[in-house]
This record gives sequence, C-alpha cells and structure tokens, in this order.
Amino acid sequence: MKIQKSKAGLLLVAALAVGAAGCGSNGNDAASGEANQEKVTLEYYTWTDEADYMQKIVDAFNAQNGDIEVKMNTYSNNADEYNTKIMTNLSGGSEMDVYSMNGTAGLGLYASKNQLVDLTDRIKQANMDIGAYGPSYQDVTNVLTDGKYYALPYRTSQWALFYNKGLFDKAGIPYPDNLNWDEYAELAKTLTKGEGADKQWGGYFADWITAPLGALQKGSTILDDNLDDVADWLDYLDRIYEKDQSHMSYKQMKAESVDWIKQFESGNVAMLVNGEWTVNMLKADIAAGKTDIDYDMTLLPQPAGLNEPTTVGGVSTFMGINPRSKNQDAAFKFVQFATGEQGGSIIADSSVLPAYSNDKTKEAFLTATGLKGSAAFFEAKTIVENQPIPQIDEVNGVFGEQRDLFLFHEQDAKKTIETFMAQRQPILDK
Repeated sequence: MKIQKSKAGLLLVAALAVGAAGCGSNGNDAASGEANQEKVTLEYYTWTDEADYMQKIVDAFNAQNGDIEVKMNTYSNNADEYNTKIMTNLSGGSEMDVYSMNGTAGLGLYASKNQLVDLTDRIKQANMDIGAYGPSYQDVTNVLTDGKYYALPYRTSQWALFYNKGLFDKAGIPYPDNLNWDEYAELAKTLTKGEGADKQWGGYFADWITAPLGALQKGSTILDDNLDDVADWLDYLDRIYEKDQSHMSYKQMKAESVDWIKQFESGNVAMLVNGEWTVNMLKADIAAGKTDIDYDMTLLPQPAGLNEPTTVGGVSTFMGINPRSKNQDAAFKFVQFATGEQGGSIIADSSVLPAYSNDKTKEAFLTATGLKGSAAFFEAKTIVENQPIPQIDEVNGVFGEQRDLFLFHEQDAKKTIETFMAQRQPILDK
C-alpha cells in the first residue's frame, strides 16, 4: 500500500535542518569499524505496510550472509509519524544503518540535508545495471541530485483500472479494455444502479487521489505555466462525481472517511481506479477470508487521441544508508541485494511491483498475481507522478486544498487554477 502522504516534506525540512551539520561520515572509519567486527549487525527501518515482503528480503539476505545480520524495525504507516521518527534518529546522531523513503520528494530532501551516503562510486564499482530501474529513476536522479545516486529504488508504482468480473458478467457487458476516459465515464454510468444499501457504483475514484492523472498522461503537470489540462481534469472529476453520479461523491467520501478497498471488496463497485498496491491488498484479504471478489485489471483509461498506451507512476520507494552508519560496506551489500534482482523477485512474489525489472522479476510478478490483466503494468509508457523537486509535497498540498474547494463547489475551475498558481509561486521560489 502506498504510504499516506501529507505534510511530511515540510516536517522533513524543519527537523533535518537541526541535525544537518556535521552528519558526514568517514568512509575509512566505517570500513575500519567493520573490519574489527566478526559479525556486523545492521539496523534497517521501514514502515509497517512494508513489513511482510521486506522481512522476506531480510531473511533471505541473512541466510546468504553469515557475517551480516540485518534487523528490521518498523514505524507507523502515517507519513508524518514515520518521517518524524526517522528525522529524530538522524538529527539525534543515531547510527542506524539503512532506511526506506517513500516518494521522490522524500529522497530529495534527505539527500539535500546530507542524510544519505553518496552511492555513486559503489554502484559503479559493483557494475550495477541502473537501466533495470527504468527511465523514471534516471529522470529523478538527474533533477534531484545532479546525476548522483543517494538511494536505490526497490518498488515502483503504476495506476491501473481494476474491475469486478461478476458485475460485468451479470450485466452482460464485456470486460473493460483499452478505454479512453470518456468511454470509462459512460460505462460507469451504465453500471450505476440502485439506491441506499443496494447502491451499485459504476466506478470508484478515491478522494485521496490528488494527482491529475489524465493531465499527466498528456504530458502536463501542476508545475506548468499553462494548466489548461489540469483544469480539464478537474472538470472531468466533477463530471463523474456530481453530473453523472456514477461514483460515490467527493463530499460523501470526505465526510464518511470511506475505506476505498472495502468498497470494492464489498461487491458494489464495478470499476476502481487505483495503484498497483491494490493487487497485494486484495490477495491478502481474499486469503484472510475477508472477501471473495472475482476481479481482474487492465490499463488505466487514456486521454482520447493518445497514440501510445500511457500510465502514471514511476519509481516510488527507495532505500539508502545513514552517513553515521559504522557499517557502510555491509549496508551497501544489503541495499544492493534488496533493490536488485533477488530482492525484486521476492517483492514480485508478493504481488508487489518491483523497481528492478527484468524477465525474471516480470515473470515472478505475473505468476504471483494470477491476473491476466497484470501484464498491463509492463506494456505502457510510465509518466512520473510527482515531479522530482524538493518542494513537490508542499506544492501538492496547496493543489489538494484548491482541488477540495472546487470539488465542494465553493469555487469554479478558473478561480481554482488562478489561486493555486498564486500560492504555488512562493513555494517554487524558495
């Protein structure tokens, strides 16, 4: 599951600034410390939703390395809480060895505050295949860290369309495939029926999905000077929420704190726009007997006229080394394992999309999901969801606030865009 985003970027800047000075570590000291130890113990930190498959990676690594023992520690899924605790460790001089980061903004901020070891030379010496992480990783690295590698990705994200096969079969409608956004909206209207407890929604678009997916697919972002595509996307959301009433309304989702996965699992939602983490969550709930939903997935709906199948996502979860670690050689060995083919295959076996992509990890993922449509993750061009600048979390926050006002019908699209651009500029000027 995607770690919940909020104002973590702001907290990160504030807290890391306290401990930024003097956080560098001498590589020779680290190597000397490791040489004096018979067995190195590494402390690795991540958030709770990662525990299942990351523990499998830790166990596999430990089994192959008798001279190193990795111990995994987990903090809350909540982005504020997780980042605050990691920040406290870093600014307090903790010698924790390895930690995970969610999102490109987090990577940029940790790197900019000297809280990550520069892995560039180690990666070159290890002859690692950086190309296996796809073009989005290089794009992120070029913008955030001037081409230097301060962390390696182990998960990637992509948006897709999930659907309830039973509801389509009952309606006698073919399963969705290669839809554009207008076709999706019309199909959702057709599949919406009933009232109250018997209400069946044609689609579900969660209130926390802030990214303007359709605009991003066209190559537009919320950082652009011209935000016409973003405004069009806002109008589209208002269409499916309010005009068509084919999706649970934005107001209802916000007011009732609706659990999106439970809505889909309950069997009263025909189509669900969501990310690749949905597969892992559904499989876990089916195995636990919480649902018996018969579902599959396909490519995210496309803007009309787009020539190349395109989705949104990119490398999303990273692993790096604390400069204060006294065990940097051993830490890099673990990072290399976790983010490479072996770790990627373990992640894929859990129906989670690994950042490291080759034939082995692809086959592992397709086999694990058991979904015909999961091949869609490997067939589309992927546009980066969050632009790789340190201020992106803050910009996203401002955009989300204005988006709320629009979807609550407190202001029109023109006012929304104008206000957002005015509030965005001071953030970008920092």
